[in-house]
Amino acid sequence: MKPRELVLALRAMGLTQKQIEKKTGIPQPTVSKIGLGRVADVMSRHYVALLTAYEEQVREAAMRPAPLLGSPPSHD
Repeated sequence: MKPRELVLALRAMGLTQKQIEKKTGIPQPTVSKIGLGRVADVMSRHYVALLTAYEEQVREAAMRPAPLLGSPPSHD
């Protein structure tokens, strides 16, 4: 995946730019620029940080139990 795709995927997973900053150490304005495609050459450490954050999110999502199809909503 390209850096822009990683940022967009993390955003699609529900993370804010500030949360991405917290997970990766990449300043929020830079996260924004990467997501908008305004950074032509992303530093390798930023790419690795984005990739690691993406992989962590995928792992966390895989660990969450899937909602049962056709189940009525719980009224706890």
